[in-house]
Amino acid sequence: MEFSRGSPKSGGLVAGNLVTLAAIVLWASSFLATDRLLQSWNPIWLTVGRILGAGLILLLFCALSGRLGTLRPESWPKLVFASVLGFGLAGLSIVLGQKYSDPVTTAIIVTAGPLISALMGILERSERPSLHLWAGIAMAMAGGLLASLEPGSWMPAPKGGEVLVLLSQILWIWYSRISATGLGRLDAIAKSTLGLTSGGLFLLAVAGIGTLAGLVPFEVDTRPESLALLGWLAGFSIAVSVSLWLVGVRILGATIASIHTNLAPFYVMTMALVLIGTTPRLGQILGGALVAGGAVLAQWPSIRRALAPDPPIG
Repeated sequence: MEFSRGSPKSGGLVAGNLVTLAAIVLWASSFLATDRLLQSWNPIWLTVGRILGAGLILLLFCALSGRLGTLRPESWPKLVFASVLGFGLAGLSIVLGQKYSDPVTTAIIVTAGPLISALMGILERSERPSLHLWAGIAMAMAGGLLASLEPGSWMPAPKGGEVLVLLSQILWIWYSRISATGLGRLDAIAKSTLGLTSGGLFLLAVAGIGTLAGLVPFEVDTRPESLALLGWLAGFSIAVSVSLWLVGVRILGATIASIHTNLAPFYVMTMALVLIGTTPRLGQILGGALVAGGAVLAQWPSIRRALAPDPPIG
């Protein structure tokens, strides 16, 4: 499951956007399932189940498909370090941040993902954002904000968890960027397998120590419905989604791919409409349109080159 970064003429631009769209749709499906599971699971143990479960599912897939030989990173210390930060600490931070913050504030901070990626690119001197990209980021952030806010609400007062939510975004964007170029020649499935397993084992250690110390209640729900939802979360919303996401990042770059994440509220709204009949809000529809427009605007120079006719030969 790996596309090389190709020219738009070869279909790389379309493939990258479709793969990233699929990744975000699967990721967005986790919101409804997680909301249900948090009624009977401790948040930290649920995070362990999601991330470590995804890693073990991918490990089983690699074993059954004869891909275990691909799980050979050039540097184990570098990969484990990146995975602990990008999956383990980022996952722990978002859970604790959501617990000690407001859902609206959390959603607003998450919309800053494309901006965070662009700023990282500038600091690394690996990107020179164009006006199209800045305008696309602004539209995507405005759309994500509009889709996330409840009618008549605005930014609630800080409660202390906002810093953890921001930290989780920084760590995840950093991991997404470094995965494209800094983790060797592993393909997306190998990176996802090793990353999720390493990050999940770190979270398991944290949760286990916390439980033994009396700080983290061991609250898990083993009823069939709960385990089925956890299986969906680990297998599709995390394992498949992360693998597709890393492919999208490789093709489009982390900044453009991050713009797609701001469509998550729109996808959640659509799923809620289909599954439980929740009527979408006008703000969610308009917000989704703004994010989609921002994604097109940010990529407009590449789209224009892809649509341009080939120069005449000789």
